[in-house]
This record gives sequence, structure tokens and C-alpha cells, in this order.
Amino acid sequence: MRVLAVILALGAALACSGMAHLPHVKTYERVIPQRLHSERMKRDLAQNVYPEHARYALSFGGKNYTLQLEKNRELLSKNYSLTYYLGNGTEVTETWNMQDHCFYHGHLEGENDSSASINTCNGISGFLHVDRQMYLIEPLSGPEEQGVHAVYKHEHLRMKRGVCQGSNITTVYDYGPKVAAMLKPQPWGAVPMHTGTKYVELYLVVDNAEYRKYKDMATLHHRMKEIVNHVDKLYRPLKFRVALIGMEVWTYKDKITVSSTAGNTLDNFLKWRKSDLLRKQRHDNAQLITGIDFDGSTVGLATKLAMCTGDSGGINQDHSANPIGVAATMAHEMGHNLGMSHDEDVPGCRCVETKEHGGCVMAQSVGLVFPKMFSSCSQADLQTFLNDVSPTCLLNTPDTDQLYGGPVCGNQFVEKGEECDCGSLEDCTNPCCNATTCLLKEGAQCAQGECCQQCKIRPVGEMCRRKKEECDLPEYCTGVSAECPEDAYQENGVICRNSNGNSGYCYNGECPSHSQQCKGLWGSEAEVAPDVCFKNNVHGNKHLHCKKTANGYQECKAKDIKCGRLHCVRGKDFPITNKKYVLTLHGGLECKVAEIADAEIALTSDPGMVLSGTKCGMGMVCLEGECRDISVFGEKNCSAKCNNRGVCNQKRQCHCDPGWAPPYCDHKFTEIGGGAETMDLVAGILVAVLLFAVLIVGGIYYYKWRQRNYPQKSTVTVGSRSSGLSNPLFQDNRNPTRPKKDFPSHVIGRPQLIASTSNLEDSRSAFINIIPNEEPEEQPKYNPDSHLRSPVAVPKSPQVTKPRVAPPGPPPPPVKPQVSPVVPQAKGPPNKPLPALKTRPKVALRPPIQRR
Repeated sequence: MRVLAVILALGAALACSGMAHLPHVKTYERVIPQRLHSERMKRDLAQNVYPEHARYALSFGGKNYTLQLEKNRELLSKNYSLTYYLGNGTEVTETWNMQDHCFYHGHLEGENDSSASINTCNGISGFLHVDRQMYLIEPLSGPEEQGVHAVYKHEHLRMKRGVCQGSNITTVYDYGPKVAAMLKPQPWGAVPMHTGTKYVELYLVVDNAEYRKYKDMATLHHRMKEIVNHVDKLYRPLKFRVALIGMEVWTYKDKITVSSTAGNTLDNFLKWRKSDLLRKQRHDNAQLITGIDFDGSTVGLATKLAMCTGDSGGINQDHSANPIGVAATMAHEMGHNLGMSHDEDVPGCRCVETKEHGGCVMAQSVGLVFPKMFSSCSQADLQTFLNDVSPTCLLNTPDTDQLYGGPVCGNQFVEKGEECDCGSLEDCTNPCCNATTCLLKEGAQCAQGECCQQCKIRPVGEMCRRKKEECDLPEYCTGVSAECPEDAYQENGVICRNSNGNSGYCYNGECPSHSQQCKGLWGSEAEVAPDVCFKNNVHGNKHLHCKKTANGYQECKAKDIKCGRLHCVRGKDFPITNKKYVLTLHGGLECKVAEIADAEIALTSDPGMVLSGTKCGMGMVCLEGECRDISVFGEKNCSAKCNNRGVCNQKRQCHCDPGWAPPYCDHKFTEIGGGAETMDLVAGILVAVLLFAVLIVGGIYYYKWRQRNYPQKSTVTVGSRSSGLSNPLFQDNRNPTRPKKDFPSHVIGRPQLIASTSNLEDSRSAFINIIPNEEPEEQPKYNPDSHLRSPVAVPKSPQVTKPRVAPPGPPPPPVKPQVSPVVPQAKGPPNKPLPALKTRPKVALRPPIQRR
């Protein structure tokens, strides 16, 4: 059999066509992966068809490897839906709760910089990256090939327009992305996005040609999920996750004209997305996968800088038998949506990987090997886009309560029962977090956050977010929380000076002006038009008005003309919206107005309207098409309540100077007990109280032991089944028939204050809890109150070590029931519990105002 495999491999390598098992592969190596089991995987297998973790031993390239896999639990959203069409054109939408799928990410154990994107639905399929070489693996078909897989190098995969020689094959992703029709202008004081993980909610659309190629919904559905799994793997190093929230398959006929002209197909797809798809399903980005062969060597096209807008999408040709080829194309086109340029278009840009080894994702063309990383210039483009455009749709963090299978340690979400989560044991680089237990390491106060430094909460008053411009406010650490306080800015109506040196008024953290808005729309040479242009806003038509209502366009009153359509002069021929209206007045004065397509009007605010908050007179501001008195923003003396130690923010609450605490900046944080030192003191006090409680319980037990061993002539009956622990904090749960009692957090305080991780370093309980619908094993399950139950071992000690003393001769007189003063005392907690600490919750960054 081995000789036959060699013959087959040689035959495939020497000819472009042949009788090999895999006609799309030139040569491959036959391997039989061996499944490895561990205690953790055995528990996974108890309930799941596909376990949360898997390990395989396999040999290829002359070396033995162990493949470590972890299920990609963020691949499919909770409300994932599949839409298709019946033979008569009837639309059918199914909502899938796919808690148990077969798509994994992983690595090869002991191999630096290795990675894997795998599905185990029917054998093992996917890619393996090791030693700067990408390998593909897939099962061989046929009864005689049971368990046998093919492993081959990436360059041995036949390409879209491959010829026999194949050494100079080049496939072009696109010849430059289109600029989004609806794009924010160059921002003034844009708010940089936070540095945490971003989430792209992706919707896939599959055209009729692609459906007919596979002729089977199950096969097609599986292939699309595999593609997205690979895309997600490519974006994870950028702290991005790509989650598939829905898919539509045009099983009956195409909803748009899909042609071999990529530009026309993209325009048609984006138009359909805005008019139909967005109204049916909310999503961040849509990608079309087509079976049509685009003209030339182009396999994809997308709009640039379009994420979170109506033009957020791209088109991708299914040009490779292996799904990784389409995944690389989709990652490239989505990169354009996120502001990335072609590497070749960035001066001095270099990719650390050569094209022979795959190169980088944003290269204009791809060779025989598909890319597996982003260049540093692509990462810089991405950061610029996030800071300048601030696409807030990427901040929609998945609800951790809705993640499949419940909380799980290692998925990079801090969930219930976790203090931190830095990913898998192999991926975790956080020195403060125990990747096995998802608890803080001994001595650590925090693991992440702008106010967390070297595992300690930064002192009160240290700046954690700088002031970005005049209407912004800086934020300082509180000394209590590892998170920087919510991003705040000056209250609306505060006098400011914009970039042109003219005075204005702060509005939602910015200092807008007519001139600055014109530059953003028409370029740096543009200026605001004379008032004579604005006077035409009284016409009240489609191009010149102050408001658009359900009844049509509303003309401007004379006092409101500077708050309607924005008129500019000079600058570029076309605004960034690519659509304009020009009004030519006497003397050749051209009043230029930026417009958007009619289909965009329902999806976004019109950038051709003067921004709310723009100054329209002394003490007057524009607000929703009207010029109104500045008093519309509220009283001017809000900051008077801040005791000269702060100013009012956008919520009209005191934003205090460093070290001073809200709500009125009249107390320092140190005076109200803030800081990590206080937390340590609280923990110490709580431990002392617990020790005192142990002594009380010991006394109670001794009393009851005396009652059992020295019979009294009394009518009082002592329950022989009692554990002797009447305090609810110390109930013995070893009796399975005894109902458990749950106590609210305000009764026992927050256990995190005194929880120790030292006895959990080797625990696997975090992985036990992730199995859906499985009752966790009681013994290994981590309970933050476990240290409180140590006194239950006390009753056994006297019975084993203390010698029995002979009873006295004459028995004592009967004891009355009321002489037992200890029992009532044990009904409640032995101490007054401390209130639960409340750290400031994470708050999403404020939505940016629409910048035109």
C-alpha cells in the first residue's frame, strides 16, 4: 500500500491530470491521525458529539506532531439564521441553535508560531501551519481509505487558472477597492476606539451559481462555515473576531444581476444589501460568494473604509477547491472594508513572509500559497481607521450569558465565576491570570484594564485616558477599579475654539463649525459659502431645505437658513459622498451641496445637512435644522456644584479633578476608603471574622458532643443526624438528599475578596463547567466559598483522637430546654457581613456624532 501511495504521488506530480484520489491536488502524503484521549476529553464526550477539546497524533513531513484543538465557540451567533428559497420562489428562514458544531482552532504542541484551523465533521479537514510552511489536510474517500487522510503542501493545490507548469500563477484579489459612497469626513477630535477585542457580525450570501455547483444544501452550508472559521482564525491576531450571524442561499434564482464584471456585481450587491438585507437582518458586514468566474484574474472586490456603513460588504469568487482559498479572499476584501490598502500601495511596506511562503493577506495578488498573516502596514491602516472613523458597530460584544454551553475558561470572555480569561493555556501571555482556572494569580489584584499595571491596580489620580481635544475631558484611575472610568466630555454649550480659530460651542465632545464640515466633505481647500448661498434654503425642495419629514421637504425660516443644507465653495470637484448639487448664482458663484443616494437616506443621517451643535449666531446653536438659543442645552451654572474641583460632563454630573470623588468633588478617594489597600484590609478583617466563626462552631460542636456522650435525663431530644453546624454559612452539603440553600450576595458578601487560587492551580473544573446540559461533578467544581466549609472536618477529630472519659457516678439533674443559649445564636451569620464591593461596570464608548 505504501508503494502504491508513492506511485500515486509521483504520478500526480508529473502530470496535470490523473487518476489520483484528489484531482485538485498534485501530490500528497497519506497519514492516519490517531485520536488521543484525556480525562478532560472523556468528560466532554459524555454530552457532546464534538467535544470542546480534542488531540490527535499524526506524522507528516518526516516528523511526528500532536495536534491540539479547541472548539471555536464564537463562530456562530446565538441567533444564527439560514435563509433559502423553495422551487416556487417562497422564502424560508430557519433559526439554528447550533450548540454542537465541529469547527476548531488550535496549534501543534511544542511548535512555536504554529496554528491550525480544522473541522472534524467528517474526518479532519483544514490547514496546519508549522515551520513557516502551510499544509492542508483532508480525508480520502472510498471504503478502502477508512481513516486515511491526505496531507499536502499549499503549493500542491491546483489553482483557479492553473496550468501544468504553474510556477508563475498569479491570482488578483482586486485592482484597488472602491471608496465607500457613505463615508465620514476627516474627523475633528475623533474618539479612538478602546483596545479590546472587536467583533464583526458577518452575513454571508451565496448566489445561485455557487448553489448549483454543490447541488446540496448540507454540503454548501458546511463549506461556508468552514470558510468563516478560517477567516476568524486569520483575524484573531489582530484582536478581531468574525462571527457568522446568518446566511442566505439563492437556491431559486439570483436576487441581483451577478455578472463576470466584478465592479457591476459589487454595485448591485451593495444596493440590494441596503434596500433588502439590512431591513431583514441587522449585521456589520455582508459578503457575497459566487460561482461566477470574474473577468481576468480578479477573484474579489470590496469598498474601502466602509465597515458599519451601508456599503460594508464585498464579493468573492469561489476559485479554489479548498475553502482556505475563498477564506483568504474574503479576509482580504473585509480588510478593505476595515480601511486596509494593498501592501504594494503603501511606501516602504514589507511583509515578513515571502510570497513563496504565502505572503500577507493584503497583497494585491496571491501566488501558489495562500497568505496567513497581515503585514505591519495593514495593521497600521486598521488602527488609523478605528481611531479616525470609530466604527462603533464593532463594539457589540456578544452577551456572555448567551455563549454556547455556558461559561468556559479559555474563550477570552470574563464570565460568571471568572476573574480573568486570557485564552487557552498555550495562547495566554497575561502574567496576572491563571489560564487553567481563569482566576487571578496569587498576589495579583487585576489582569486587564487601563488602570491595571503589573497585576496591581494603579494609584488613585493617575491618568488613564488623555484629553483628545478642547471639548474632551481626561480620565483618572480611582484606585479601586482596574478599568478606566467611562469616557466623558464637556457638557454641551461650553464655549470652545475650533481648528479654524473661531469660537463655537461644545456639542457631544466636539467643537463643530460650518467651515470645518466643508473641509471634511470637499477637502482641505474648501471653505464655507457666503450667506447668499444659504438664503436659498428657504425653497424647501429636495436639494435646498431645513428638514425632511414624512410629508416631504420643509423650507427654512429666515433665522434657520444656516442650520439647513450646508453650502461650500472651492475644494474638490466631488465630495466624499460622490454626489453633489451645485447652485450657480449671479456672478458665477457656485454654491456646492454634498448629497447621498436616495437609498442611503433611510439608513444614515444626511452629511449635506449642517451638524447639530454648530454655532449659528451669538449664543445660538443649530439643533435638528433650527437655530436655537444656547439655553436649550440646560443651565449654565451646572459646574457650581462641583466645589471648584471639577466641571460638569455631558451627563451634567461632576467630572472631578484627580484624586477627588464624585458626586460633588468634596471628598478625596482616600477619605472614603478607596484603593487596593482598603481591599486588603477588608479581606484581613473578613478572615479574622471567619476564624472567630470557626471557634464558635467548634464550641457548638463540643456542646453537642457532650450531649451525645453523656446522656441526660431530659425530655430534650438532640437530632442525631445533625452535622452540628446550624449556621447557614457552614452547612454540610455531603448529604445528597439535603436541599441546598442559596444566599444572596448581600448576606455573605463577595467571595472574591478572600478566595484563594492556590488550591486550584491543577484544577480542571473550569473545563467541566462548559459541557452543555451536563450537571458538573460536585467534587472538582470550584466554589468561591469552598474555604468556608473547612470546619466540617472538625466533628471527626474529637471522635478519633480524644480518649473517652468514664462517666461520673450519679447523673446530674435534668437540664431544661431553655438553658441552651448557644442554639439561637447559631441561626444567623456570626458576624455582620461586609457589603459587596461594586466596581464600575464596563460601559461601551459613546456613539460618535455623525461627522459629515
